[in-house]
Amino acid sequence: MTGSRWWKDFDAGVAAALPPGSRVLDVGCGDGGLVDRLGELGLDALGVDPAASAHARLIREPAEHARGLGTFDAVTAVMALHHAGLDAMTSALARLLRPDGRLFVYDFDWVAYDDRAAAWLARHDSFDADNSVAGWRREHGGLHPGAAIQGALAARFEPLLKVRRPYLARMLARHDLEAQEQALIDMQVLPALGFWMIAGRARVT
Repeated sequence: MTGSRWWKDFDAGVAAALPPGSRVLDVGCGDGGLVDRLGELGLDALGVDPAASAHARLIREPAEHARGLGTFDAVTAVMALHHAGLDAMTSALARLLRPDGRLFVYDFDWVAYDDRAAAWLARHDSFDADNSVAGWRREHGGLHPGAAIQGALAARFEPLLKVRRPYLARMLARHDLEAQEQALIDMQVLPALGFWMIAGRARVT
């Protein structure tokens, strides 16, 4: 994942929820931008990704195969779950997270895309893309829907907070449109494709 497009503002939320010096693992870290940012915010951050950039604090391998890293106070997963093998990935997340640790997720539910979202994109997308509902479903049909992601997480984690978030403005790299998208979501004029979740490991009974 390149640049701050997807983790903008998410970084501050993670840092605000953790004590300084907390160990954090960013799963699906890409170029390591979030790892660097969390380090700037006082956290001890590492990243793991099979396509990770060459970087002293990044490990180039899938999180599912990562060994010898110990456990972490927090694990972040930004746009990393909708294309992952969910059972293997959530098992790895639970293994890497300390019993009292926190999981921070930002992902999206492509199934929520509808004619309202298509009309909004048609007004703001400067590219010649097929933003119809049918075109969207053709492009995203191989990804996990939000319900599958959240269901897989619920099998191993206890959700503590879920927040509906914009997605379309970030997809367009138009942060200037994000406040508008959020307002329309709050008014139920647009569907919320994005979601933020904070979770803890499920208690064993």
